[in-house]
Amino acid sequence: MGRKAVSYLLYSLSVAVTGLLLAAAVLSWRASFVAPGQGGFWATIALLMPAILLANLLALVWWLVRRKWVVALMPVAALGLNLGYISAMVQLPDFSTADGPHDIRVATLNVNGFRRLGSLSATASAVARVMQRENVDVLCLQEFMDGREFPADSIGALFARSMPYFVHAESAALASRYPILDYTYVQFPDTSNDYLCADLLVDRDTVRIFSVHLQTSGIAQLRRRFRTDYNLGIPPVDTLLVAWESNSSIRAGQVREIRAAIDASPYPVILAGDFNDTPSSYAYRQMKGDMTDGFRAVGNGYGGTFRYLGGLLRIDYIFYGGDFAGVRYYTLGDDISDHKAVIAGVRFK
Repeated sequence: MGRKAVSYLLYSLSVAVTGLLLAAAVLSWRASFVAPGQGGFWATIALLMPAILLANLLALVWWLVRRKWVVALMPVAALGLNLGYISAMVQLPDFSTADGPHDIRVATLNVNGFRRLGSLSATASAVARVMQRENVDVLCLQEFMDGREFPADSIGALFARSMPYFVHAESAALASRYPILDYTYVQFPDTSNDYLCADLLVDRDTVRIFSVHLQTSGIAQLRRRFRTDYNLGIPPVDTLLVAWESNSSIRAGQVREIRAAIDASPYPVILAGDFNDTPSSYAYRQMKGDMTDGFRAVGNGYGGTFRYLGGLLRIDYIFYGGDFAGVRYYTLGDDISDHKAVIAGVRFK
């Protein structure tokens, strides 16, 4: 085979691979519309979206360097189709840190049982100091844990200077500058996941806050079990995929229940919490519905909220309904949990 024939073969294979990358991007875009119970393929390809889009970006650079403008249209289409996901992960940096006028500043944090700084009291105190520094009005806490020597009331007292109203139920808690008129706690069956719904009196308006913690991926638990039982650092791929599919399906059911409660709310809604899923997922799309993702509206930089896995994952969110406009949305660098605290300032329209 001559050099020209080899060159043509390699070119043809490169075009074919680019076409496959476009097809993968279409499938990963479609995955957020498909309930996980319809097959693990969709949940898995949604999870792979970052890698798929990165591969398409590299393909775009390759074809632009080679000046193959027509072929370059394929990765352009792949990236363009998934602009919604990209904008939910990356926003242009805004070097201005000044806040505009806002009515409510909401924070959400999965505190991981207040384990980060060694002792419960030390970690809880650090969280309280950070929230006071940021002038937070409403704080939603997931994976809340108290102890005999430092019970929930003692933790609530740490926030009392700026947020005197505090409610706690099982692994959920909420502290507020505004009076808490009523609240409801729901724990999902056969799981430790839950949500807390609280009605706050903000001046003369009632606002309903949902603080949610959805089903985990289960991957961390699998790694611990296989390391202990089989001395394996990484479980088999098929085992990981089965766990991911199962937990994605559970998470989707939880989302449907919370979404129904949001749609039935007679008051303006703010939704915050740890979804344990990415913006490419069915859970994200269904939970968001017609609400605004604060990061996409007024965020900046990279949106990752989970400290491990290279900080690539965005799984903690604050959404708000049409009664609100976003003023500022940001994550904190303070190392007080395995999750980053997320803060949003909103105002009534």
